Amino acid sequence: MKLCALKPHHEMITLTKLKKFPLIENERLKYALVLCHRNADVDAYCSAYAITSLLKKINPKVDVSIASPKGLSFLTRRVQDKFRIDLTESPNINRADLIVVVDTGDLSLLERMGDEIKFTKATKIFIDHHPLTESIKSVADLLLIDEKASSCSEIIYAIFKAKKVRMTQDVAQALLTGILADSQHLAIADCRTIKIVSDLCKIASLIISKELLEIPRSVPEIIAHMKAVKRLRIYRTKEYIIAITTINSFQASVANTLLDLGADVAFALGVRGNEVRGSLRATQSFYLKTNVHLGIDIAQKLATTLKGNGGGHSTAASFSSQSTIDEAISCFISTLSEKLGDKMKEIQ
Repeated sequence: MKLCALKPHHEMITLTKLKKFPLIENERLKYALVLCHRNADVDAYCSAYAITSLLKKINPKVDVSIASPKGLSFLTRRVQDKFRIDLTESPNINRADLIVVVDTGDLSLLERMGDEIKFTKATKIFIDHHPLTESIKSVADLLLIDEKASSCSEIIYAIFKAKKVRMTQDVAQALLTGILADSQHLAIADCRTIKIVSDLCKIASLIISKELLEIPRSVPEIIAHMKAVKRLRIYRTKEYIIAITTINSFQASVANTLLDLGADVAFALGVRGNEVRGSLRATQSFYLKTNVHLGIDIAQKLATTLKGNGGGHSTAASFSSQSTIDEAISCFISTLSEKLGDKMKEIQ
């Protein structure tokens, strides 16, 4: 049974659709696999942690594994120490009755596992707040997508509520942490997110989640920021400042710093292995004024042109391809200029 019709991005997921999770009878639910995108971030891991708890509430006998290609990010490993579930390095995808994929907008972000789940007979559910690509829509049995949610953790919370499953304090704390992480400590949260946070705070601690996410910058990260500023190229349109820099590590952190310096849009990219990878960031005011969605209008366009992978949120996105850095920068400049209808000029 395919239930792949997406709601318009301004609508919430209906209660009826949320209640369909996990779209499989309890007696058939023996082994479930929860997948996160590669190098999983805090929101992805916390979502997977909560889904594992939900599945065990539905069927205490179910065996659940969590997997993430290339493991977890540095910050996520710190969060994992608080909400402990060990990852499975080589999950048995063919054994699974149910596969739940969280916070992943494109199958390529699952690497080889993305190819494997195309051919499994398991029920496949995707839960996300990113715009999805056709690669996912073509294989999903159920899509629980809300592009207006600031985090995937918000959607997991909504599933718990819809199914009237009581969450433990640890699960509430994990979801609160995931929401804080992806909403930039509520900087991009709307009233709905604030209400969810308020509900979670009745059994979880905002202070604990904040402390988990507050890590002083390491010396290598500080050096990366300084190198990035030294290599900075600044562009200007009539109204906006765009900052581009090259750095092989801490790209997301660097891009956020460039916004702090005053840029409206930032692109930090570098080489990792045989790939060019980059992080894109924009201010909320830039998005509201221009309606340029970094994930859809920029990162996905770069990926299409340069035969790579890209996507993300309206103000935060990522991109990778086997192009050169110069090709990626050139494509970014032309794509953003076209979208703005204004040529970008470099400031010397």
